[in-house]
Amino acid sequence: MILSAGTRKLILSIPFARETANLYVNGSNTLFYKKLNKVMHYSERIAELRGAKLGKRCFIVGSGPSLTIDQLEAIKDEDCFGANRIYKMFTKTNWRPKYYVIQDKYDSTVAIYENLDVEHLFVSDFYWKEHGMRNSRAICYHINRTLRQTSDLPFSEDCSKFVQAASTVTYTMIQLACYMGYKEIYLIGMDHTYANVTNDKGVIIKKSNIKSHAFEDEQPNEVVANISYMEEAYRTAKKYCESHGITIYNATNGGALEIFSRCDFTSICNLL
Repeated sequence: MILSAGTRKLILSIPFARETANLYVNGSNTLFYKKLNKVMHYSERIAELRGAKLGKRCFIVGSGPSLTIDQLEAIKDEDCFGANRIYKMFTKTNWRPKYYVIQDKYDSTVAIYENLDVEHLFVSDFYWKEHGMRNSRAICYHINRTLRQTSDLPFSEDCSKFVQAASTVTYTMIQLACYMGYKEIYLIGMDHTYANVTNDKGVIIKKSNIKSHAFEDEQPNEVVANISYMEEAYRTAKKYCESHGITIYNATNGGALEIFSRCDFTSICNLL
């Protein structure tokens, strides 16, 4: 069921509503994925990617307003992850992500996703259950949600079993990148700035003169970011990567994400 931002806010104002909703989502998604996977064997396809890129580097491309076409052109031959509506940049560049991730069930542009021509198309059961997917390249992955916002956030070491969700698809892409064996992960377009932000209690704060994405949002009020939860996820990812010999660099031009070490995108390009 697709709910408006206002309805989600109302639900979250009810005591234990988030915990109850997430418990229900986890249960229904588990049953859905078990049934789908029994026929399509998606977990086996994901398992084939484990360690396949051992020691290599990749780029995780966000859709923040700092992202430019020149940046995308500079990394068009690199292994890249992209997500959700990054396809809106395709008409302006030859760049395409090797790995495309669709997670947000509130993104209803199904027809476009069903015709995406990318090497690997990862679609969460959260999205698939709501909209379905007929793209032959699609691989459904199972996501797990914590019952409430927590600093003790799981980080999946086996994405063939589940991927941990945490208010940002970037966390999913980092887990997948680590699972595949990438040792250097560069983030670009991760401005970490949004026009509408919320806390875990559903209180929404609107900020003026802030653009959330590099492209225009048809329904900008539906884009509501839980900044604190995102940052918990990023800190968990950083801790995991540091303990496993993986480095995440933030090569975004500006922005507000300071959890990862900064590096200059131009300097990286000179080494490509």
